[in-house]
Amino acid sequence: MNGDGGSPHPAARELLGQFRRGEIGRRDFLRAASWLGVSGASAAAAAGLSACAPVHAPVSQDTVRFVCAVQQMTDPALTTWIEASNLFRNCLEFLVEVDADNICRPFLAQSWRPSEDLKTWDFELRPGVRWSNGDAFTTEDVAFNINRWIAPKSKSVNRTAFAALTGIEVTGPLTFRLHLNRPVCSLPEQLYAFTCPMLHRDFERMGADWPKTPVGTGPFTLTDFQVGRQASFRRREGYWGPPPTLRQIDYIDLGTDISTHVAALAAGQVDILYRVSVAELDLVRRLPQARLIRQQAAQTVVMRMQHDQKPFDDLRVRRAVQLAADNAQMLRLAYRGYGVVGENHHVAPFQPDYAALPAFKRDVTQARHLLAEAGHANGIELKLTLGNTQGRFEQDTAQVLQQNLAEAGIRLKLNVLPASEFWSVWDKTPFGLTYWSHRPLGVMALDLAYRSTSSWNESHFNDPQFDAGLDVAMGLIDPVVRSKAMAGLEQILQDQAVMVQPYWAEKFTAVSPRVRNYRAHPSDYFRMDKVWLADA
Repeated sequence: MNGDGGSPHPAARELLGQFRRGEIGRRDFLRAASWLGVSGASAAAAAGLSACAPVHAPVSQDTVRFVCAVQQMTDPALTTWIEASNLFRNCLEFLVEVDADNICRPFLAQSWRPSEDLKTWDFELRPGVRWSNGDAFTTEDVAFNINRWIAPKSKSVNRTAFAALTGIEVTGPLTFRLHLNRPVCSLPEQLYAFTCPMLHRDFERMGADWPKTPVGTGPFTLTDFQVGRQASFRRREGYWGPPPTLRQIDYIDLGTDISTHVAALAAGQVDILYRVSVAELDLVRRLPQARLIRQQAAQTVVMRMQHDQKPFDDLRVRRAVQLAADNAQMLRLAYRGYGVVGENHHVAPFQPDYAALPAFKRDVTQARHLLAEAGHANGIELKLTLGNTQGRFEQDTAQVLQQNLAEAGIRLKLNVLPASEFWSVWDKTPFGLTYWSHRPLGVMALDLAYRSTSSWNESHFNDPQFDAGLDVAMGLIDPVVRSKAMAGLEQILQDQAVMVQPYWAEKFTAVSPRVRNYRAHPSDYFRMDKVWLADA
């Protein structure tokens, strides 16, 4: 089993053995092999798996109309909303791609190979890639981007996500080496975060305002950008890869009311919706002009408590909240059962590094006992702040929690803010409900949300044992061994009652029946270059 860049990593053969013995599944094998720089074709051949036949789509004159927010943006590395990234990813490309099956694939980087300790990663770029202004894409561009991300004054979340990255060493026009101060098994997946597109090395000299100077390596060119209204992309002539099937994509901003989006689809005014919430499912199913698409994803809401704020600085109070919550009921009533019950540790059963713990049991009697021990024999009043950032189901979930906690004597007040106001306080409120989007690996979510030094650590959780265990887990290639390490991390989060994490929510969207080769993605990262429209 050889990678594209020479001999395989020593762990690759053990992975192959685990797959053949039935210890890991197909996706876990292909995913882990990709970490080690083994190409998908090589890994599939070694495992005796047949490769999927490519879809040969027509190059058409079609224009697809996509309902999506058109938000203000200047620097893609500072983007805070996935919707904005789905616009610029038509022009800007990434070193890797995590596909709809949650498997990391080569893209602008055609191969990579980590050292045995996962602290040094050697990458080789795909030759022949050119920017839309005619310049060649080289390691000079890569170095520009990575150095911006990790600079001391960087305002990008990438500075936290790549905190272990100490520097980039350019070893040739198409080769570079990344140096880390600790092992990070998720490095390839992290390079596909929506804040990590490759920008031209002269981005800052061109004004650092991408919509005004939309140079990219991608298959489309930005031709119109009107915040709150519309953005248009035209097929790029001279693209380095296979030509995109569509002539044009029009992104149309119809506001935040999803029922309006569904009505536009029903009227034939648009072709693809960015998202459908659980509230519109029945309506979409009744429409002959709509095709519902569902996707399992590690997206969730967490009701986290800040450990340095009263009364949540008392573990007994946090445990009482957690024990009184009925996660299964929240999934059933607030999300109509479309998902998987959460276990209060932010790792999903379908993520490859998940470890099964003993079932978490609701215990209202024990919750009351803990409150009394903490000096709240007559109950306690709490306030939960939320913003319905993804839909009314967030408030519905909070209302079920409110009823659950009342059984234990916890009087919960809901502080519902407009979404725009909520995001200004999401990491400041002592008790808040926050939406967290999909991450390919559980260890990635834990690193962003619960490591003591992370800028996204909204619970202010600070546990040296957890941080050290996270370092261990991120340095393990073997998925079986890593799962055992993750069990300890999951248990710490449960035992410390960091959050109530009720369920993993399924994703939904809807498209016109004419739309072909459009796949839902667990991270809502939509590639449009192979989409086309069938004849009416």
